[in-house]
Amino acid sequence: MFRSVIFAIILLSTSMTGCTDSTPNRTIVTFQIDSDGDEFWVYLYTVPRTKMGNFTISLNAGAPNQVNDIASSVFSHQKNVSFDNLVKDSDNFVSFTFEADLSEVYWELNCKLRISDDSTNDELVLDAIIVDGDDDEEKEWKLPYSTPLNYKK
Repeated sequence: MFRSVIFAIILLSTSMTGCTDSTPNRTIVTFQIDSDGDEFWVYLYTVPRTKMGNFTISLNAGAPNQVNDIASSVFSHQKNVSFDNLVKDSDNFVSFTFEADLSEVYWELNCKLRISDDSTNDELVLDAIIVDGDDDEEKEWKLPYSTPLNYKK
C-alpha cells in the first residue's frame, strides 16, 4: 500500500512538471545573449516556466525603423540578430529594448550593445550600456551573458 501511495505521488508530481501558477510576484524574466561566432541570438524566458502575456524584442529601439518582434502567450522567445544589419549610433552601438508582461505587470531592459575590441575568435565580448532613465551604466558582457529584466511601472 505504501509503495502505491509513493508511486502515485511521484506520478502526479511528474505530470505537473512545467505547470506553474502565473503569479507575477513569483516570476523572474531573464534576458540572455549568445553567439556561435557568426550569428547572435537573444532569448527571453521566465523562471519558473510561466506563460507570459507578451514578450517583445525591439531592435533599433527608438529609431524610425524600429523593429518589434512580439510573441504572445509563450514560455520563452528567441530572435536571431545581426549587428551588421542594424542601425548604429555615432559610437557604433545598437539600441535594444526587451519587454515582458503578465497580468498587468511589466518587465523591461533597455540597452545599447556593440561588439567589443576585446573580442577574440575564442571569446566574444560586448560593450553594453544599460539605459535606465537618465542613468547609464556601462558594462562588459562576456558571452553567453544573461541578466534579469527590471520591473517597470
